[in-house]
Amino acid sequence: VRDRGGLACPEHSSRLDYHTAMAGRAIPLAQFLDDGSAPRDGDELPSASSAGSGAKNGTKYTVAWDGSGPLPIPDEVLKANEHLTTFNATNPLYTQPPATLEEFKAKVNVLVLEYFDSADVMEVIRQLEELRMPRQHDQLVRRSIILSLERSDREREMVAVLISSLHVRRIVSSQQVFDAFIALLETATDLMLDTPTADQMLAHFLADAALDGCLTPTFILEPPPLNVKLAPEAVAVANAILADAAKRLREGTAIAAPTESLSVPLDVVKKNIESLVAEYLQAADVGEVARRLREGHVHLPLRHEVIKRGVRVAIQRGPKECESISRMISALYGSTLPAAEIARGFEALIEEVADLSLDVPRAPRLLGNFIARAVADDVLAISFVQQALRTGPYKEDDAAYSALQHAKALLAMGHSGARMARVWGPRAVAANATVDEIKAMFGDIVDEYYISRDRAEAQRALAELAVPAYHHEFSKKLLRRAVEGTPTERQLALDLTTDLTNPKAGEPVMSKDSLALAFDRLNFSLTDLRLDTPNADVILAEMQASATAAGLLPS
Repeated sequence: VRDRGGLACPEHSSRLDYHTAMAGRAIPLAQFLDDGSAPRDGDELPSASSAGSGAKNGTKYTVAWDGSGPLPIPDEVLKANEHLTTFNATNPLYTQPPATLEEFKAKVNVLVLEYFDSADVMEVIRQLEELRMPRQHDQLVRRSIILSLERSDREREMVAVLISSLHVRRIVSSQQVFDAFIALLETATDLMLDTPTADQMLAHFLADAALDGCLTPTFILEPPPLNVKLAPEAVAVANAILADAAKRLREGTAIAAPTESLSVPLDVVKKNIESLVAEYLQAADVGEVARRLREGHVHLPLRHEVIKRGVRVAIQRGPKECESISRMISALYGSTLPAAEIARGFEALIEEVADLSLDVPRAPRLLGNFIARAVADDVLAISFVQQALRTGPYKEDDAAYSALQHAKALLAMGHSGARMARVWGPRAVAANATVDEIKAMFGDIVDEYYISRDRAEAQRALAELAVPAYHHEFSKKLLRRAVEGTPTERQLALDLTTDLTNPKAGEPVMSKDSLALAFDRLNFSLTDLRLDTPNADVILAEMQASATAAGLLPS
Protein backbone atom coordinates (compact mmCIF):
# COMPACT_ATOMS: atom_id res chain seq x y z
CA VAL A 1 0.00 0.00 0.00
CA ARG A 2 1.44 3.35 -0.95
CA ASP A 3 0.48 6.89 -0.09
CA ARG A 4 -0.13 9.65 -2.65
CA GLY A 5 3.60 10.34 -2.91
CA GLY A 6 4.31 6.74 -3.87
CA LEU A 7 6.15 5.90 -0.63
CA ALA A 8 5.35 2.85 1.46
CA CYS A 9 3.09 3.48 4.41
CA PRO A 10 4.02 1.20 7.34
CA GLU A 11 0.88 1.97 9.29
CA HIS A 12 -1.40 1.07 6.40
CA SER A 13 0.72 -2.03 5.65
CA SER A 14 0.30 -3.31 9.19
CA ARG A 15 -3.43 -2.78 8.98
CA LEU A 16 -3.56 -4.69 5.70
CA ASP A 17 -1.57 -7.57 7.19
CA TYR A 18 -3.97 -7.67 10.15
CA HIS A 19 -7.07 -7.80 7.94
CA THR A 20 -5.45 -10.46 5.77
CA ALA A 21 -4.74 -12.58 8.83
CA MET A 22 -8.29 -12.11 10.11
CA ALA A 23 -9.89 -13.14 6.80
CA GLY A 24 -12.38 -15.97 7.32
CA ARG A 25 -12.34 -15.60 11.12
CA ALA A 26 -15.14 -14.26 13.33
CA ILE A 27 -14.66 -10.64 14.43
CA PRO A 28 -15.77 -9.72 17.97
CA LEU A 29 -18.52 -7.09 18.23
CA ALA A 30 -16.34 -5.06 20.62
CA GLN A 31 -14.06 -4.11 17.76
CA PHE A 32 -16.90 -2.12 16.22
CA LEU A 33 -17.63 -0.21 19.42
CA ASP A 34 -15.94 2.92 20.70
CA ASP A 35 -13.28 1.87 23.22
CA GLY A 36 -12.71 5.44 24.39
CA SER A 37 -9.25 5.65 22.90
CA ALA A 38 -8.08 8.75 21.12
CA PRO A 39 -8.76 8.78 17.38
CA ARG A 40 -5.90 8.06 15.05
CA ASP A 41 -4.58 10.54 12.55
CA GLY A 42 -6.89 10.83 9.58
CA ASP A 43 -9.94 9.48 11.43
CA GLU A 44 -11.37 12.90 12.35
CA LEU A 45 -13.58 14.87 10.00
CA PRO A 46 -11.95 18.05 8.69
CA SER A 47 -12.88 21.19 10.59
CA ALA A 48 -11.73 23.58 7.88
CA SER A 49 -10.50 23.65 4.32
CA SER A 50 -7.36 21.75 3.38
CA ALA A 51 -4.08 23.35 4.35
CA GLY A 52 -2.45 25.31 1.59
CA SER A 53 -5.64 25.56 -0.44
CA GLY A 54 -5.93 29.27 0.23
CA ALA A 55 -9.58 28.91 1.19
CA LYS A 56 -11.06 30.24 4.40
CA ASN A 57 -12.05 27.98 7.27
CA GLY A 58 -15.40 26.28 6.69
CA THR A 59 -18.44 25.72 8.93
CA LYS A 60 -20.10 22.45 9.84
CA TYR A 61 -23.89 22.12 9.45
CA THR A 62 -26.32 19.47 10.69
CA VAL A 63 -29.51 19.00 8.68
CA ALA A 64 -32.44 16.60 9.00
CA TRP A 65 -33.08 14.45 5.94
CA ASP A 66 -35.63 11.64 5.58
CA GLY A 67 -33.93 10.16 2.53
CA SER A 68 -36.53 11.37 0.02
CA GLY A 69 -35.85 14.20 -2.40
CA PRO A 70 -32.64 16.24 -2.60
CA LEU A 71 -30.45 16.77 0.45
CA PRO A 72 -31.61 20.00 2.13
CA ILE A 73 -29.13 22.88 2.14
CA PRO A 74 -29.05 25.31 5.12
CA ASP A 75 -30.49 28.76 4.48
CA GLU A 76 -27.19 30.39 5.42
CA VAL A 77 -25.40 28.48 2.70
CA LEU A 78 -27.99 29.44 0.11
CA LYS A 79 -27.87 33.08 1.13
CA ALA A 80 -24.07 33.17 1.10
CA ASN A 81 -24.03 31.67 -2.41
CA GLU A 82 -26.82 33.69 -4.01
CA HIS A 83 -24.39 35.16 -6.52
CA LEU A 84 -23.43 31.62 -7.59
CA THR A 85 -27.03 30.38 -7.96
CA THR A 86 -27.48 30.20 -11.72
CA PHE A 87 -29.54 28.06 -14.02
CA ASN A 88 -27.12 25.17 -14.24
CA ALA A 89 -28.05 21.53 -13.71
CA THR A 90 -24.53 20.83 -12.37
CA ASN A 91 -24.76 23.52 -9.70
CA PRO A 92 -25.54 21.70 -6.40
CA LEU A 93 -26.75 24.94 -4.81
CA TYR A 94 -29.46 25.46 -7.41
CA THR A 95 -32.69 25.05 -5.44
CA GLN A 96 -34.61 28.17 -6.47
CA PRO A 97 -37.04 28.35 -9.42
CA PRO A 98 -35.86 30.05 -12.62
CA ALA A 99 -35.69 33.81 -12.27
CA THR A 100 -36.70 34.65 -15.86
CA LEU A 101 -39.09 33.37 -18.49
CA GLU A 102 -36.20 32.30 -20.71
CA GLU A 103 -34.78 30.13 -17.95
CA PHE A 104 -38.21 28.58 -17.42
CA LYS A 105 -38.48 27.82 -21.15
CA ALA A 106 -35.06 26.16 -21.09
CA LYS A 107 -36.07 24.00 -18.15
CA VAL A 108 -39.35 23.09 -19.85
CA ASN A 109 -37.46 21.98 -22.97
CA VAL A 110 -35.38 19.59 -20.86
CA LEU A 111 -38.49 18.41 -19.02
CA VAL A 112 -40.40 17.63 -22.25
CA LEU A 113 -37.46 15.79 -23.83
CA GLU A 114 -37.16 13.66 -20.70
CA TYR A 115 -40.90 12.96 -20.89
CA PHE A 116 -40.51 11.71 -24.47
CA ASP A 117 -38.05 9.12 -23.16
CA SER A 118 -39.81 8.13 -19.93
CA ALA A 119 -43.52 8.75 -20.72
CA ASP A 120 -43.89 9.52 -16.98
CA VAL A 121 -46.62 12.14 -16.49
CA MET A 122 -46.19 12.14 -12.70
CA GLU A 123 -42.52 13.06 -13.09
CA VAL A 124 -43.53 16.04 -15.22
CA ILE A 125 -45.99 17.10 -12.52
CA ARG A 126 -43.30 16.77 -9.85
CA GLN A 127 -40.83 18.90 -11.79
CA LEU A 128 -43.45 21.56 -12.50
CA GLU A 129 -44.18 21.77 -8.78
CA GLU A 130 -40.47 22.26 -8.10
CA LEU A 131 -40.24 25.08 -10.67
CA ARG A 132 -43.00 26.98 -8.82
CA MET A 133 -44.09 29.13 -11.77
CA PRO A 134 -47.74 28.04 -12.22
CA ARG A 135 -48.72 31.15 -14.15
CA GLN A 136 -46.29 30.26 -16.93
CA HIS A 137 -47.64 26.75 -17.56
CA ASP A 138 -48.97 27.87 -20.94
CA GLN A 139 -45.32 27.76 -22.02
CA LEU A 140 -45.28 24.03 -21.28
CA VAL A 141 -48.25 23.48 -23.61
CA ARG A 142 -46.67 25.56 -26.34
CA ARG A 143 -43.13 24.16 -26.04
CA SER A 144 -44.28 20.54 -25.85
CA ILE A 145 -46.30 20.91 -29.07
CA ILE A 146 -43.44 22.66 -30.88
CA LEU A 147 -40.91 20.02 -29.83
CA SER A 148 -43.22 17.23 -31.02
CA LEU A 149 -43.71 18.66 -34.52
CA GLU A 150 -40.39 17.33 -35.79
CA ARG A 151 -40.86 13.96 -34.13
CA SER A 152 -43.02 10.92 -34.71
CA ASP A 153 -46.72 10.34 -34.09
CA ARG A 154 -45.80 8.64 -30.81
CA GLU A 155 -44.42 11.88 -29.32
CA ARG A 156 -47.37 13.91 -30.60
CA GLU A 157 -49.81 11.48 -29.00
CA MET A 158 -47.81 11.67 -25.77
CA VAL A 159 -48.08 15.48 -25.80
CA ALA A 160 -51.87 15.30 -26.27
CA VAL A 161 -52.10 12.91 -23.31
CA LEU A 162 -49.84 15.15 -21.22
CA ILE A 163 -51.90 18.28 -21.87
CA SER A 164 -55.15 16.48 -21.07
CA SER A 165 -53.71 14.95 -17.88
CA LEU A 166 -52.38 18.27 -16.61
CA HIS A 167 -55.69 19.98 -17.39
CA VAL A 168 -57.78 17.38 -15.57
CA ARG A 169 -55.52 17.77 -12.52
CA ARG A 170 -55.98 21.56 -12.69
CA ILE A 171 -52.22 22.08 -13.15
CA VAL A 172 -52.84 23.71 -16.53
CA SER A 173 -55.99 25.83 -16.79
CA SER A 174 -58.26 26.22 -19.82
CA GLN A 175 -57.10 29.82 -20.13
CA GLN A 176 -53.47 28.71 -20.34
CA VAL A 177 -54.32 26.18 -23.07
CA PHE A 178 -56.20 28.98 -24.84
CA ASP A 179 -53.20 31.33 -24.65
CA ALA A 180 -50.82 28.62 -25.87
CA PHE A 181 -52.88 27.87 -29.00
CA ILE A 182 -53.32 31.56 -29.79
CA ALA A 183 -49.52 31.92 -29.75
CA LEU A 184 -49.14 28.80 -31.92
CA LEU A 185 -51.66 30.07 -34.47
CA GLU A 186 -49.92 33.44 -34.68
CA THR A 187 -46.51 31.80 -35.26
CA ALA A 188 -47.72 28.98 -37.52
CA THR A 189 -46.02 30.43 -40.63
CA ASP A 190 -42.65 30.38 -38.84
CA LEU A 191 -43.20 26.81 -37.67
CA MET A 192 -43.99 25.73 -41.23
CA LEU A 193 -40.56 26.91 -42.42
CA ASP A 194 -38.97 24.09 -40.38
CA THR A 195 -41.89 21.64 -40.56
CA PRO A 196 -43.99 22.08 -43.72
CA THR A 197 -46.82 19.93 -42.30
CA ALA A 198 -47.00 21.90 -39.04
CA ASP A 199 -50.40 23.34 -40.02
CA GLN A 200 -51.98 19.87 -40.22
CA MET A 201 -50.44 18.83 -36.91
CA LEU A 202 -51.64 21.99 -35.18
CA ALA A 203 -55.17 21.35 -36.48
CA HIS A 204 -54.97 17.85 -35.03
CA PHE A 205 -53.77 19.18 -31.67
CA LEU A 206 -56.60 21.75 -31.63
CA ALA A 207 -59.25 19.11 -32.28
CA ASP A 208 -57.76 16.82 -29.62
CA ALA A 209 -57.74 19.63 -27.06
CA ALA A 210 -61.42 20.37 -27.74
CA LEU A 211 -62.39 16.70 -27.58
CA ASP A 212 -60.47 16.25 -24.30
CA GLY A 213 -62.21 19.26 -22.76
CA CYS A 214 -59.09 21.46 -22.57
CA LEU A 215 -60.60 23.96 -25.03
CA THR A 216 -64.19 24.86 -25.82
CA PRO A 217 -65.28 24.04 -29.40
CA THR A 218 -66.15 27.72 -29.81
CA PHE A 219 -62.41 28.42 -29.96
CA ILE A 220 -62.43 26.52 -33.27
CA LEU A 221 -65.95 27.12 -34.57
CA GLU A 222 -66.07 30.79 -33.55
CA PRO A 223 -62.34 31.66 -33.29
CA PRO A 224 -61.15 34.63 -31.22
CA PRO A 225 -59.50 37.60 -32.97
CA LEU A 226 -55.78 37.24 -33.66
CA ASN A 227 -53.10 39.90 -33.39
CA VAL A 228 -54.01 42.82 -35.68
CA LYS A 229 -50.33 43.21 -36.60
CA LEU A 230 -50.17 39.78 -38.25
CA ALA A 231 -49.39 39.70 -41.95
CA PRO A 232 -52.29 38.69 -44.25
CA GLU A 233 -50.59 35.42 -45.17
CA ALA A 234 -50.18 34.56 -41.45
CA VAL A 235 -53.88 35.23 -40.86
CA ALA A 236 -54.78 33.05 -43.86
CA VAL A 237 -52.68 30.16 -42.50
CA ALA A 238 -54.27 30.48 -39.04
CA ASN A 239 -57.78 30.46 -40.53
CA ALA A 240 -56.92 27.40 -42.64
CA ILE A 241 -55.71 25.59 -39.50
CA LEU A 242 -58.93 26.45 -37.67
CA ALA A 243 -61.03 25.26 -40.61
CA ASP A 244 -59.12 21.96 -40.68
CA ALA A 245 -59.54 21.61 -36.91
CA ALA A 246 -63.30 22.24 -37.22
CA LYS A 247 -63.55 19.45 -39.79
CA ARG A 248 -61.60 17.08 -37.56
CA LEU A 249 -63.73 18.08 -34.56
CA ARG A 250 -66.96 17.26 -36.39
CA GLU A 251 -65.56 13.89 -37.37
CA GLY A 252 -64.21 13.19 -33.88
CA THR A 253 -67.45 13.98 -32.04
CA ALA A 254 -69.69 11.82 -34.22
CA ILE A 255 -69.95 9.28 -31.40
CA ALA A 256 -70.58 11.81 -28.63
CA ALA A 257 -73.26 13.71 -30.54
CA PRO A 258 -74.83 13.95 -33.99
CA THR A 259 -72.52 15.71 -36.44
CA GLU A 260 -75.11 18.37 -37.22
CA SER A 261 -75.24 19.43 -33.56
CA LEU A 262 -71.83 21.07 -33.91
CA SER A 263 -73.24 23.41 -36.53
CA VAL A 264 -75.86 24.70 -34.08
CA PRO A 265 -75.01 28.28 -33.01
CA LEU A 266 -73.67 28.65 -29.50
CA ASP A 267 -76.56 30.85 -28.34
CA VAL A 268 -79.02 28.12 -29.36
CA VAL A 269 -77.03 25.52 -27.43
CA LYS A 270 -77.08 27.77 -24.35
CA LYS A 271 -80.87 28.17 -24.63
CA ASN A 272 -81.21 24.38 -24.84
CA ILE A 273 -79.17 24.05 -21.65
CA GLU A 274 -81.26 26.66 -19.84
CA SER A 275 -84.43 24.81 -20.85
CA LEU A 276 -82.94 21.51 -19.72
CA VAL A 277 -81.96 22.94 -16.30
CA ALA A 278 -85.37 24.56 -15.80
CA GLU A 279 -87.17 21.28 -16.56
CA TYR A 280 -84.89 19.39 -14.18
CA LEU A 281 -85.56 21.79 -11.30
CA GLN A 282 -89.29 21.25 -11.85
CA ALA A 283 -89.29 17.45 -12.23
CA ALA A 284 -85.98 16.45 -10.56
CA ASP A 285 -85.58 13.75 -13.24
CA VAL A 286 -81.85 13.11 -13.65
CA GLY A 287 -82.52 10.29 -16.10
CA GLU A 288 -84.23 12.68 -18.50
CA VAL A 289 -81.28 15.08 -18.33
CA ALA A 290 -78.85 12.24 -19.08
CA ARG A 291 -80.99 11.05 -21.99
CA ARG A 292 -81.12 14.48 -23.59
CA LEU A 293 -77.39 14.93 -23.19
CA ARG A 294 -76.68 11.53 -24.74
CA GLU A 295 -79.00 12.21 -27.67
CA GLY A 296 -76.94 15.20 -28.62
CA HIS A 297 -78.89 18.19 -27.39
CA VAL A 298 -75.59 19.31 -25.82
CA HIS A 299 -72.52 17.68 -27.35
CA LEU A 300 -69.65 16.56 -25.15
CA PRO A 301 -67.18 19.48 -25.45
CA LEU A 302 -69.86 21.96 -24.33
CA ARG A 303 -71.30 20.08 -21.37
CA HIS A 304 -69.44 22.27 -18.91
CA GLU A 305 -72.17 24.80 -19.74
CA VAL A 306 -74.62 22.51 -17.90
CA ILE A 307 -72.56 23.02 -14.73
CA LYS A 308 -72.14 26.72 -15.32
CA ARG A 309 -75.78 27.53 -16.00
CA GLY A 310 -77.19 25.08 -13.48
CA VAL A 311 -75.13 26.49 -10.62
CA ARG A 312 -75.86 30.06 -11.70
CA VAL A 313 -79.64 29.47 -11.66
CA ALA A 314 -79.48 27.65 -8.32
CA ILE A 315 -77.52 30.47 -6.65
CA GLN A 316 -80.17 32.95 -7.76
CA ARG A 317 -83.01 30.83 -6.35
CA GLY A 318 -82.41 29.09 -3.04
CA PRO A 319 -81.01 26.17 -1.01
CA LYS A 320 -83.51 23.66 -2.41
CA GLU A 321 -82.36 24.31 -5.98
CA CYS A 322 -78.70 24.30 -4.88
CA GLU A 323 -79.14 20.84 -3.39
CA SER A 324 -80.90 19.66 -6.58
CA ILE A 325 -78.06 20.86 -8.82
CA SER A 326 -75.43 19.31 -6.54
CA ARG A 327 -77.24 15.98 -6.77
CA MET A 328 -77.53 16.31 -10.55
CA ILE A 329 -73.79 16.90 -10.95
CA SER A 330 -73.00 13.87 -8.80
CA ALA A 331 -75.52 11.65 -10.66
CA LEU A 332 -74.28 12.65 -14.14
CA TYR A 333 -70.58 12.28 -13.30
CA GLY A 334 -68.85 9.82 -15.60
CA SER A 335 -69.34 9.32 -19.30
CA THR A 336 -72.29 11.73 -19.43
CA LEU A 337 -70.49 14.51 -17.57
CA PRO A 338 -66.71 13.91 -17.55
CA ALA A 339 -64.46 15.25 -14.80
CA ALA A 340 -62.77 17.65 -17.23
CA GLU A 341 -66.12 19.25 -18.13
CA ILE A 342 -67.07 19.62 -14.47
CA ALA A 343 -63.72 21.31 -13.75
CA ARG A 344 -64.17 23.64 -16.73
CA GLY A 345 -67.65 24.57 -15.58
CA PHE A 346 -66.40 25.58 -12.14
CA GLU A 347 -63.45 27.44 -13.72
CA ALA A 348 -65.93 29.54 -15.71
CA LEU A 349 -68.02 30.20 -12.59
CA ILE A 350 -64.95 31.34 -10.65
CA GLU A 351 -64.14 33.83 -13.41
CA GLU A 352 -67.64 35.34 -13.44
CA VAL A 353 -68.54 35.16 -9.73
CA ALA A 354 -67.71 38.85 -9.33
CA ASP A 355 -70.48 39.77 -11.80
CA LEU A 356 -72.85 37.27 -10.21
CA SER A 357 -72.27 38.80 -6.76
CA LEU A 358 -73.73 42.11 -8.01
CA ASP A 359 -77.17 40.45 -8.09
CA VAL A 360 -76.56 37.92 -5.30
CA PRO A 361 -74.14 39.33 -2.69
CA ARG A 362 -73.68 35.85 -1.14
CA ALA A 363 -72.65 34.35 -4.49
CA PRO A 364 -68.95 33.81 -3.54
CA ARG A 365 -69.95 31.90 -0.41
CA LEU A 366 -72.55 29.85 -2.28
CA LEU A 367 -70.07 29.03 -5.05
CA GLY A 368 -67.60 27.92 -2.38
CA ASN A 369 -70.30 25.58 -1.05
CA PHE A 370 -70.81 24.13 -4.53
CA ILE A 371 -67.07 23.54 -5.04
CA ALA A 372 -66.63 21.93 -1.62
CA ARG A 373 -69.68 19.71 -2.18
CA ALA A 374 -68.33 18.61 -5.58
CA VAL A 375 -64.97 17.70 -4.03
CA ALA A 376 -66.71 15.79 -1.22
CA ASP A 377 -68.81 13.93 -3.82
CA ASP A 378 -65.59 12.91 -5.65
CA VAL A 379 -66.64 14.58 -8.90
CA LEU A 380 -63.99 17.32 -8.63
CA ALA A 381 -60.31 16.77 -7.94
CA ILE A 382 -59.30 17.44 -4.35
CA SER A 383 -56.43 19.58 -5.68
CA PHE A 384 -58.81 21.85 -7.63
CA VAL A 385 -59.09 24.53 -4.94
CA GLN A 386 -55.38 24.67 -4.12
CA GLN A 387 -54.36 24.77 -7.78
CA ALA A 388 -56.91 27.50 -8.53
CA LEU A 389 -55.53 29.64 -5.70
CA ARG A 390 -51.97 29.10 -6.92
CA THR A 391 -52.55 29.70 -10.62
CA GLY A 392 -55.21 32.41 -10.52
CA PRO A 393 -54.20 36.07 -10.35
CA TYR A 394 -56.62 36.76 -7.48
CA LYS A 395 -56.36 39.42 -4.80
CA GLU A 396 -57.67 38.97 -1.28
CA ASP A 397 -60.64 41.25 -1.92
CA ASP A 398 -61.66 39.46 -5.13
CA ALA A 399 -64.94 37.54 -5.14
CA ALA A 400 -63.19 34.57 -6.78
CA TYR A 401 -60.59 34.48 -4.01
CA SER A 402 -63.35 34.58 -1.36
CA ALA A 403 -65.17 31.67 -3.02
CA LEU A 404 -62.02 29.52 -3.18
CA GLN A 405 -60.98 30.34 0.38
CA HIS A 406 -64.46 29.46 1.65
CA ALA A 407 -64.30 26.11 -0.16
CA LYS A 408 -60.84 25.48 1.27
CA ALA A 409 -62.07 26.22 4.81
CA LEU A 410 -65.04 23.86 4.43
CA LEU A 411 -62.85 21.02 3.17
CA ALA A 412 -60.38 21.54 6.02
CA MET A 413 -63.05 20.87 8.67
CA GLY A 414 -63.27 17.53 10.37
CA HIS A 415 -65.79 15.05 8.94
CA SER A 416 -66.04 17.26 5.84
CA GLY A 417 -67.87 14.56 3.87
CA ALA A 418 -70.77 14.43 6.31
CA ARG A 419 -70.81 18.21 6.62
CA MET A 420 -70.87 18.72 2.87
CA ALA A 421 -73.80 16.32 2.50
CA ARG A 422 -75.83 18.89 4.47
CA VAL A 423 -74.10 22.05 3.26
CA TRP A 424 -77.39 23.42 1.86
CA GLY A 425 -79.25 22.87 5.12
CA PRO A 426 -81.66 20.16 6.34
CA ARG A 427 -84.67 21.67 4.57
CA ALA A 428 -82.94 21.55 1.17
CA VAL A 429 -81.77 18.00 1.81
CA ALA A 430 -85.24 16.85 2.89
CA ALA A 431 -86.90 18.52 -0.09
CA ASN A 432 -84.79 16.37 -2.44
CA ALA A 433 -84.62 13.26 -0.28
CA THR A 434 -86.40 9.96 -0.74
CA VAL A 435 -88.80 8.58 1.86
CA ASP A 436 -86.12 6.26 3.22
CA GLU A 437 -83.69 9.18 3.59
CA ILE A 438 -86.33 11.22 5.45
CA LYS A 439 -86.97 8.28 7.78
CA ALA A 440 -83.23 8.09 8.48
CA MET A 441 -83.19 11.81 9.35
CA PHE A 442 -86.11 11.31 11.74
CA GLY A 443 -84.23 8.42 13.34
CA ASP A 444 -81.19 10.66 13.88
CA ILE A 445 -83.33 13.33 15.58
CA VAL A 446 -84.98 10.76 17.86
CA ASP A 447 -81.67 9.15 18.83
CA GLU A 448 -80.08 12.51 19.58
CA TYR A 449 -83.09 13.62 21.64
CA TYR A 450 -83.05 10.59 23.92
CA ILE A 451 -79.33 11.16 24.51
CA SER A 452 -79.32 14.94 25.00
CA ARG A 453 -82.91 15.34 26.28
CA ASP A 454 -82.93 18.78 24.64
CA ARG A 455 -86.53 19.37 23.55
CA ALA A 456 -85.79 22.75 21.99
CA GLU A 457 -83.09 21.29 19.75
CA ALA A 458 -85.31 18.39 18.65
CA GLN A 459 -88.14 20.82 17.92
CA ARG A 460 -85.80 23.06 15.86
CA ALA A 461 -84.37 20.11 13.90
CA LEU A 462 -87.84 18.80 13.02
CA ALA A 463 -89.02 22.27 11.97
CA GLU A 464 -85.94 22.75 9.74
CA LEU A 465 -86.76 19.64 7.73
CA ALA A 466 -90.11 21.19 6.77
CA VAL A 467 -91.81 17.90 5.86
CA PRO A 468 -95.13 18.03 7.78
CA ALA A 469 -96.64 15.31 5.61
CA TYR A 470 -94.23 12.81 7.20
CA HIS A 471 -94.54 13.93 10.84
CA HIS A 472 -96.61 10.84 11.64
CA GLU A 473 -93.48 8.80 10.84
CA PHE A 474 -91.44 10.88 13.27
CA SER A 475 -94.09 10.44 16.00
CA LYS A 476 -94.18 6.70 15.38
CA LYS A 477 -90.38 6.38 15.80
CA LEU A 478 -90.47 8.53 18.94
CA LEU A 479 -93.32 6.56 20.57
CA ARG A 480 -92.02 3.15 19.59
CA ARG A 481 -88.66 3.93 21.18
CA ALA A 482 -90.56 4.98 24.33
CA VAL A 483 -92.69 1.78 24.41
CA GLU A 484 -89.55 -0.35 24.16
CA GLY A 485 -87.66 1.81 26.66
CA THR A 486 -87.81 2.87 30.27
CA PRO A 487 -90.48 4.92 32.12
CA THR A 488 -88.10 7.90 31.91
CA GLU A 489 -87.99 7.62 28.11
CA ARG A 490 -91.79 7.40 27.99
CA GLN A 491 -92.05 10.64 29.92
CA LEU A 492 -89.46 12.24 27.58
CA ALA A 493 -91.61 11.24 24.58
CA LEU A 494 -94.74 12.78 26.10
CA ASP A 495 -92.87 15.99 26.99
CA LEU A 496 -91.59 16.39 23.40
CA THR A 497 -94.96 15.66 21.81
CA THR A 498 -96.49 18.27 24.12
CA ASP A 499 -94.00 20.92 22.91
CA LEU A 500 -94.56 19.91 19.28
CA THR A 501 -98.36 19.81 19.23
CA ASN A 502 -99.39 22.20 22.01
CA PRO A 503 -96.54 24.68 22.69
CA LYS A 504 -96.86 27.39 25.32
CA ALA A 505 -95.83 30.02 22.77
CA GLY A 506 -95.83 30.15 18.98
CA GLU A 507 -97.31 27.91 16.32
CA PRO A 508 -97.23 24.12 16.75
CA VAL A 509 -94.58 22.31 14.69
CA MET A 510 -96.62 19.10 14.42
CA SER A 511 -100.39 18.66 14.11
CA LYS A 512 -102.46 16.56 16.52
CA ASP A 513 -103.64 14.48 13.57
CA SER A 514 -100.06 13.36 12.90
CA LEU A 515 -99.72 12.19 16.51
CA ALA A 516 -103.07 10.39 16.36
CA LEU A 517 -102.04 8.64 13.14
CA ALA A 518 -98.80 7.51 14.81
CA PHE A 519 -100.77 5.92 17.69
CA ASP A 520 -103.08 4.20 15.19
CA ARG A 521 -100.12 2.75 13.27
CA LEU A 522 -98.52 1.48 16.48
CA ASN A 523 -101.80 -0.15 17.61
CA PHE A 524 -101.98 -1.84 14.24
CA SER A 525 -98.47 -3.26 14.69
CA LEU A 526 -98.88 -4.45 18.30
CA THR A 527 -98.15 -8.02 17.27
CA ASP A 528 -94.62 -7.05 16.25
CA LEU A 529 -94.16 -4.83 19.31
CA ARG A 530 -95.06 -7.71 21.70
CA LEU A 531 -92.18 -9.78 20.30
CA ASP A 532 -89.69 -7.45 21.99
CA THR A 533 -91.95 -5.94 24.65
CA PRO A 534 -94.64 -8.41 25.91
CA ASN A 535 -96.65 -5.71 27.68
CA ALA A 536 -96.44 -3.25 24.78
CA ASP A 537 -100.25 -3.00 24.51
CA VAL A 538 -100.55 -1.90 28.15
CA ILE A 539 -97.73 0.67 27.85
CA LEU A 540 -99.09 2.06 24.58
CA ALA A 541 -102.63 2.38 26.04
CA GLU A 542 -101.25 4.25 29.05
CA MET A 543 -99.29 6.65 26.82
CA GLN A 544 -102.32 7.26 24.58
CA ALA A 545 -104.47 7.97 27.64
CA SER A 546 -101.90 10.44 28.95
CA ALA A 547 -101.74 12.19 25.54
CA THR A 548 -105.55 12.43 25.45
CA ALA A 549 -105.68 13.86 28.96
CA ALA A 550 -103.08 16.46 28.01
CA GLY A 551 -105.08 17.52 24.98
CA LEU A 552 -102.49 16.31 22.47
CA LEU A 553 -104.94 14.25 20.41
CA PRO A 554 -107.92 15.53 18.44
CA SER A 555 -111.23 15.34 20.31
